[in-house]
Parts: sequence; C-alpha cells; structure tokens
Amino acid sequence: MKTKHALILLILIFAAVAVLCLSSCEGGTYGLRFEVYDDHASVIEYVGESANVTVEAEYKGVPVTEIADEAFLNEFIETISLPDTVTRIGEGAFRGSDKLASIEMQPGITEIGPAAFSGCSSLTSVTVPDGVTSVGSSAFFGCTNLASVSLPDSLTELGIRAFYNCTSLVTVSLPEGVTVIGDGMFWGCSSLTKVETGADVTEIGSTAFCDCTSLAEFTIPASVRKIGASAFINCSSLPSAEIPDGVTALEDKTFYNCSSMKSCSLPETVTEIGSETFARCSSLDGVKLPAKLTSLGSSAFFDCSSLSSIKIPETLTRLSDYTFSGCKSLSSVELHDGLTYPGLSTFSGCTSLTEVVIPKGMTALTVSMFRNCTSLTKVVLHDMIDTIPNEAFTGCGKVRMQVLSGSYAEYWARDTSKLFDVVGTAEHKYEPPVIPPDEPEIPDEEGPQMPEDGNEGANGNDTGSGGNAGRRPRG
Repeated sequence: MKTKHALILLILIFAAVAVLCLSSCEGGTYGLRFEVYDDHASVIEYVGESANVTVEAEYKGVPVTEIADEAFLNEFIETISLPDTVTRIGEGAFRGSDKLASIEMQPGITEIGPAAFSGCSSLTSVTVPDGVTSVGSSAFFGCTNLASVSLPDSLTELGIRAFYNCTSLVTVSLPEGVTVIGDGMFWGCSSLTKVETGADVTEIGSTAFCDCTSLAEFTIPASVRKIGASAFINCSSLPSAEIPDGVTALEDKTFYNCSSMKSCSLPETVTEIGSETFARCSSLDGVKLPAKLTSLGSSAFFDCSSLSSIKIPETLTRLSDYTFSGCKSLSSVELHDGLTYPGLSTFSGCTSLTEVVIPKGMTALTVSMFRNCTSLTKVVLHDMIDTIPNEAFTGCGKVRMQVLSGSYAEYWARDTSKLFDVVGTAEHKYEPPVIPPDEPEIPDEEGPQMPEDGNEGANGNDTGSGGNAGRRPRG
C-alpha cells in the first residue's frame, strides 16, 4: 500500500514539474527549448543530441527573434544555422562551446552580446552579417583557432577585449563606423600581422594591441587623440610609429619592448611621456622630443640600446630615475641650464657617452647618475654644485673633471682623489668645513700618584746617581 502511494506521489511531482516547465518554456523539436511571448519566441536552451543544429524561423506561429543569454552555454554542438528572423544573440549565448566550428548568421541580427562566443576554440572563421551595429565585450574572447573575421559596414560599437587571445587571427579590417579601438581589443593576438581602420578613429585603448608580436602593418589614424597605457606593449615586429597631431600624452609603457621599432615621430602637441614608454625599444634611434614636453617618466628610454643622441627641450626641468639607463649607443646628450633635477641612475650604463656638461640649474648630482659610463672622459662641473655623491661616477675609470678654482667641485675632486683640471676661477666660492684640532688630554685633577715605595723618579724608579732631582731627602 505504501509503495502504491509513493508511486502516485512521484507521478504527481513529475506532472507538476512538467506543467511548470510548459508554463514558461515550450519544448521544441530538434532539442531546442523556447520562451514564447505574444509576438516572438526566444531560444533558451538546447537539450538535443545532435551536434548540428538548425533553428527554424518560427515556433508556435511566432518568429524566433533571439538566442537568449547562455542558451548554448558549454554545449557540444559543432555547427548551427540561425534564421533571418533572429535579431539578437545574447550574452554568453555560446560561451564555452569549444566544439563549435561553424555558425551561420543571416542579415537581420543587430546585436551580438558580450562573451557571446567566448571560448569557442574550434571556430576558424566568422562572418558578422550586415545590419549588426554592436558586438559586445569579449565577444570572441579566447577563440584560439579563429583565423579570419569579417565585420560589416553597419558596425559602430566593438566592445573591449572583443578578440582577446585570438592567437590564430591574421588580419582584421575595422569598418568606418568603429571610432574606438577598445581596451585589450586584440590583446594576445600573436599571429596578427595587419590591422586596417577607418579614418575617424579617435581613441586606442589601453593594451589594445598588447602582445601582438607579429603586428607589422598598422598606421595610427590621424584622427586619434588618445592612446592608452601599454597600447602596443611587446609589439616586437612593429617597425615604426607616427603619433598624430592632437595627442597630448603617451601613457606608461605605450611602446614597451617594441624591439623592431626604429623611429617614432612625436608631434609638438605631446607634453607628457610616461614611465617606460619606450623602454627596451632596442632598435629605436630616430626620436626627437617635442619642444613643449613638460614631463618625462622614469625609465622612459630604459635599455634603448640603439639610441645615439638626445636633446632635452627647455620646457622640461626635471629628469626621472633611469630615464636613459642602459642606452649603450648614446654618445651625445644636450642638457639645458633650466634643468634642476637629474634623477637617479639617469645615464647609468651609457657606455658610449664621452662628454657631459652639467647644467647650471642643477646644484646636486645623484647616486649612480653616470654609473658604468665606461667611455666617459670629460665632465664639466660648474661652481653652483654643492652635492656630488661618491657613487655618481662609479665605474667611470677614464673620467676627468673640469672644475673651477675655489668651487665645491674642486674640493670634492681633491677630497676623493679624482682626476681633474682647473679651467677657471669660481664666482661662488666654497668654504670647506673647519675641522677643529684634536683636544689635548686633560690630566687627572688629583695629580700624579706617588709610588708605594715613596720613590719620586719617573715610572716610580730612581733617577740615577747623577743628582738628587725628584728624590725625597733622608731624615
């Protein structure tokens, strides 16, 4: 009896679940499940067994207009064909479907949601149909076998990281309507060799082309006004760059480790260059700092081993730490008298540098400023300098200082046994510190102690037979 009741209860539970399901999602043919509304239907799930799926244009007499969010999340399907009634592919609709090799989309779609095809690592080519205006962030994130993609002229919005880590992507042509290349757009696209853009791009986002190690053909559009941090970091095949007029700042690591870049043209509108902007650009030689530059970040040209000359503009009054450190070919440096601070280790390891004139506005040198500048033979020191650390010229075995008589520089050179030549007389005399003489020993206030035996001779001994000085008389 109990078994019969349990069986009836189980049947009722299944019936209730079925009624609940049918009230919100109709079971469709071919394993598709739908959400049905008054005037349209949405694919919400796939429960079929076939790896090849075709979505029909209608269900229950209404058009199928949407592939809902995560409808095919982590599915095993290999191909899918969508009808021209579909207008939207939802967020994460096919995310993680790593067997999906082909998707057929028809004109009519206007929106592809964020992460729609993220992780679809078997996709090799995609044609986004005409009419699509928006492709969401991370839409093709991690599609590692995606070698080609065709984007329509109707497209106006392409989300951040849209093609992140698409390691097989070779070329991309962005439509005229796309005006922002977003953050991380092509990050990690290591096979990408060429990108074409429209004429109205205004911004290239941070890390937009990060680790695009094969990128050799890309022209920054003249319309660009902002380039984000690390935009071209590790683009080791990029041969050159021309920054458009109107760009005012190059942010941190913009061209870090662009090891093939031989030249970079900077417009006069650039006033700021961030930290490590050109660091490790080992082929860079042709670069002229803009006349209105006011800020040059730390390690901006660190390890630019081909850089042969540099002129600091008069608008720049401070250098930052390690600015030109490791520039092994740097043989000519023009510094102006308005420079007040040189930064730490600014020219360390500049092994081709032979001569430096310290600017008159610079009153203190810094630690390791010219460390291991092994070819440095001449440094001109003016009479306003009042601080030179001993480590400023470590490893500069050939250097000879040019000093003015009576200056601190002369005092320092003598005190540290540096080679130097006196080339004139200082207007600003340096007064060396007065070192007081050693104080004499003060004798004990009680006077010398008498020996226990009563002798008064030195060290308690008799002074000898030659006289009676220091001897006590007998009684």
